[in-house]
Amino acid sequence: MKPLLVVFVFLFLWDPVLAGINSLSSEMHKKCYKNGICRLECYESEMLVAYCMFQLECCVKGNPAP
Repeated sequence: MKPLLVVFVFLFLWDPVLAGINSLSSEMHKKCYKNGICRLECYESEMLVAYCMFQLECCVKGNPAP
C-alpha cells in the first residue's frame, strides 16, 4: 500500500496539468536573468548565470569565454 501511495504522490506533484498548484513546477522553465530558463541543473552547452527560487539554476545557452 505504501509504494502505491508514493507513486500517486509523485505523479500528482509532477503532473503538468496541476503545475499551477505545485510551486516547484511553476518555477521550472520560467524565464529568468538575461533570457535564461530555470532548471534543476544546467546542460553542458549552457552556463549558470543566477539562481531561481527553490535553488533552481538560471541557465543561458552558450559557454563562457576561457
